[in-house]
Amino acid sequence: MHYLDDYLELLDPLPEMMREKLTMMRESDLKIQADFDKLEENTSQFLSSYRQYQSQQSSPQRTRIQIKRQNSDKEEVENIPGDVEQQRKQLEYDKLVEKYQQLLQQTTTKATLANESHDIIERYYKKLEHDLNKFKMELEADYSGITETLEKRYASEGFNEYENTNNFYDSE
Repeated sequence: MHYLDDYLELLDPLPEMMREKLTMMRESDLKIQADFDKLEENTSQFLSSYRQYQSQQSSPQRTRIQIKRQNSDKEEVENIPGDVEQQRKQLEYDKLVEKYQQLLQQTTTKATLANESHDIIERYYKKLEHDLNKFKMELEADYSGITETLEKRYASEGFNEYENTNNFYDSE
């Protein structure tokens, strides 16, 4: 019947684990935001320079950037029809797409960290629920009807903080 002591002992590493996960998430978030801002700026510059390039084209048919699929080879860039400037624009575009893919990967990593943190908390919560039910059953086995009495007293004296905080927020 030392469930509380055992659970508190089990909780000892939790704050440090969560601090590490949340710090990693915060660092990841800052890096993602910086990379996103840089990508956004580079994309804006690229689009601006590409519009200018398009307006300078003498042919009535404008050239287009070839959108490569993920499974295509890098060697395709050298086989792009058009002039050197068009090839340079294509390379710039491909670099932007690559940076975008890297940013997506970083975001996925951050989401994985968040899911891991959620799973850790959920495991601790389930353990608490399990231990609470075992404790309740042991109390009932030793003192029949005591858990119902304690729960009624607990509810009538307003010890339920969750309900009290919900009422506080509902009244605003």
